[in-house]
Amino acid sequence: MNLCLRVVGRRRDGYHLLDSVFVPIDLCDELRVTVDAIGRGVPTRIEVQCDRADVPEDASNLAARATAALLAERELGASVRIVIAKTIPPGAGLGGGSGNAATVLRALNTWLGLDIAPPRLRELALALGADVPFFLVGAPARVRGIGEDVQPIADFAALALVVAIPPVAVSTAWAFRAFAELVPSPVASGDEAARLAAGAPPTQALLVNDLERVVLPAFPAIAELKRRLLASGAEAAVMSGSGAAIIGVVPSRADAERLAAEVRTRAPEVAVYAVGTDLPEVDRVGSTA
Repeated sequence: MNLCLRVVGRRRDGYHLLDSVFVPIDLCDELRVTVDAIGRGVPTRIEVQCDRADVPEDASNLAARATAALLAERELGASVRIVIAKTIPPGAGLGGGSGNAATVLRALNTWLGLDIAPPRLRELALALGADVPFFLVGAPARVRGIGEDVQPIADFAALALVVAIPPVAVSTAWAFRAFAELVPSPVASGDEAARLAAGAPPTQALLVNDLERVVLPAFPAIAELKRRLLASGAEAAVMSGSGAAIIGVVPSRADAERLAAEVRTRAPEVAVYAVGTDLPEVDRVGSTA
């Protein structure tokens, strides 16, 4: 999720330039990947199964695209089956699909011994989506440009958070188009991201997401959820990505559990989780140090 997201410019090709602080959280989907009959000349067949009807199971799925990109890089074919158990709904602004794509890139590169170097892996990741390079890093980072400039933040203080997701989905493409219409020439400074990356506490003044300017008026349920978190004790709250998830910052995991339970009681239609950012260090996909 992002603690802040400032739109600092726009390229001639229409892509927006961002300055943001991303942090990984302990909320994720589960992937099971099976690879059979890999080799040169082997026909590529990628099968995707997911427990949500609104997630594509064809070649457009980001995990499938990541698999295809890796195989093509080494001119290999394979029969691959990807089973996805979703926790993060599409359109939440939490990078569920991007995280899955990055996991596939790292896992298959390691398991299949493809030996694709990190710089090239980052290029493949960026071609899949602007958020995917961050998930290759998997640590708090300042993210700039269109997502290609990922600078890990050393000694980032662990946070206790509430993630609340209303039953609406926001199209990222729509959000950026709407923002471009509202702000044709963005000139934000990115000072908030710089201060957070330098260790400033995540106060409300620093948790700024420029896309809230177009998303909150268009989706009253998201705006109301942000208001509810702040009124119920969150120290600060911000929309993640293009929405629909709202993130509340609280003092401790116990406070996160309390606030999450309160939101569940008052708004049962909202998916709400108490999460943290203090993740174990991963030394290879599938195990932790």
